[in-house]
Amino acid sequence: MTNDALQSYFREQQVSLQWLPVLRAMSVEMSAHMHEKELQELFSRIGERFATDTEEHFQNVQTLAQLEENLNFFWARINWGWVTLREVKGFIEITHYAAPLAEAFGDEAIGWSMALLQGFYQRAFNVLGASETMSVRGVGEPGGGMDVRFRFGRHPQ
Repeated sequence: MTNDALQSYFREQQVSLQWLPVLRAMSVEMSAHMHEKELQELFSRIGERFATDTEEHFQNVQTLAQLEENLNFFWARINWGWVTLREVKGFIEITHYAAPLAEAFGDEAIGWSMALLQGFYQRAFNVLGASETMSVRGVGEPGGGMDVRFRFGRHPQ
């Protein structure tokens, strides 16, 4: 079996069949009526709300390793993949694998739907005491929708 076939099979398992057509229809309609920047802002706010509603999973951690462990326990319970967190040159590198965003909203929507995770991680770091001068930003291109990368830290304006 090829890697593409494995990825396709895995993605098909990520989103409930009862919700997939609804989410895809929402994606098409939102894309038709909103600019990408507006969609990114909306999904970032949704991600922040999602984190606020679930912050008991990460609010009392003391180390980056504990944060990764707690988040991965949470992500596994809801079938949202996993995350790796690494300190790299003054930033925290966040790589989230196997989130169901591309499958739920379509590959063409990953550019704005990944803002959901961006907002989630921004809120998580804010809960942990990050200053307002620090932010989560996307880096690079999403890996076929199977991994999305962010950096958390101080970014030049």
